[in-house]
Amino acid sequence: MLLVLAFLMPMQVYLAAVSGQILDREGKPIAAAVVIYKNIGTLNRNYQSDAGMRSENPTMTEGTGRVYQGKTDKKGVFALNGLEYGVYEIAITAPDGNRVYTGRKTIGDSSDPSSQNVLNVDLSAMENNDLRVDPGGGAKMASGKKTKAQVDLIRQENARAVKINRLVDKYHAAVALQDWVNGIPLLQQLIALDPNRWEFYQNLGTLQANIFQYQEAAETYAKGIEVAKKVLANASDTDHALTIVGDLLLAEADCYARLQKPEDASALYDKAAAVYPHPYMAHYRACNLLSNQDKPDQAIEKCNQAIADDPTQWEPYQLLGSIYTMTSKRKDALEAYEKGVATAQKSLEAQPDAAIVKSGMGQMLNAEGNILLQLKRPDDAIAVFVQAAKVAVYPAMPYFNLCAIYYNEKRSQDALAACDQALSSDPTMADAYYIKGSILFGQGREERGKYVVPPGTIESLNNYLKYAPFGDHARVVQDMIKQTQAAN
Repeated sequence: MLLVLAFLMPMQVYLAAVSGQILDREGKPIAAAVVIYKNIGTLNRNYQSDAGMRSENPTMTEGTGRVYQGKTDKKGVFALNGLEYGVYEIAITAPDGNRVYTGRKTIGDSSDPSSQNVLNVDLSAMENNDLRVDPGGGAKMASGKKTKAQVDLIRQENARAVKINRLVDKYHAAVALQDWVNGIPLLQQLIALDPNRWEFYQNLGTLQANIFQYQEAAETYAKGIEVAKKVLANASDTDHALTIVGDLLLAEADCYARLQKPEDASALYDKAAAVYPHPYMAHYRACNLLSNQDKPDQAIEKCNQAIADDPTQWEPYQLLGSIYTMTSKRKDALEAYEKGVATAQKSLEAQPDAAIVKSGMGQMLNAEGNILLQLKRPDDAIAVFVQAAKVAVYPAMPYFNLCAIYYNEKRSQDALAACDQALSSDPTMADAYYIKGSILFGQGREERGKYVVPPGTIESLNNYLKYAPFGDHARVVQDMIKQTQAAN
């Protein structure tokens, strides 16, 4: 009977208490952090003695899976009671949802040196790679024990990183609101905290340029170039590093172009082209600059270089066409526009909804049609304007051009249809009302001593006066209206 009762006695369960403190990257307590201990095993050390020597062969059996949970107080301190002895998986999550610690601890008798019942986590003394899971005790210094000077340095770096992150969050909020003015001092503070980040200079220059501080922006980009060259000197991706430097040079050049300093801008465009692995944009911007400076020959050279850099881009052809047009080289302009249209068409085949490509293609077709008219090729011009109306962002213009051509060619019905299409696209186009009204007025006839015009004539003439009361045709339109009101 005594033996049976012994078997019925419950096994003794040993309980422990755990505690600790959690500090953030600035060494400040993390309040309301969630602390979870999960029992994942029971450790059996299996002590053995052999020839007077004691050794152990620890093994772990599966735990109960029981979870103990608590929160840190305002001092970052936590305490949990009643944990069964064993191995625990620990997770600590800050109030913002970020996991600040994961690891394992052996919980046991507090007098046992192998027990790890106290967990103090000071994130300010840990580098980013210091927190790692370790079967014996959770967070450890990845490179071993550090000196006090090393720890102090890590604390300073962590505090600086926290300040940078906070400023970056504020900067992103300002940019989301397009608040360039308040974004600028935030970037200046970021540069003061970390002057070796070329990205900060690039973003600062962009915001300064956005509020027309071009001189300040140019100086910022210049500093960014110095930093980028130093930081990226040994970059593994050489093309990427050179592209970054090229982008900064290009941005600086754009600032000087806006400051009306073409010589400085041109020199920087050349520097950017020399740096870039793919210098298309530098040559294209230089072409545009030289064109605006009335240097057509040099501009044409840069545009041709841009085309050689990247034959898939249509913009240099459009710019070339305008340069040739300004210099009265109509055939060269026509050829440039034709090539530009063909290149844009290929881009549209790959991206049918690319609005900017459609806009450019429509502009080039309009320009091409006008040149064909100057070359006395109206039928070819009509075909081009029809094509332009299909892709133009502002189809009223090619439709009006068709209206004018048909009117001059005495094709009244075609002219009326084209004018209606132009007005459908832009109901305020005064000249389209003028041509339509003129055609309809010409179809009028005398009836009982009064000049009678088809329906829509007076409406079209009045609409011309509505949208262009002082236009070139205002007096003629007023005379036509008076004729319809007079009786012979």
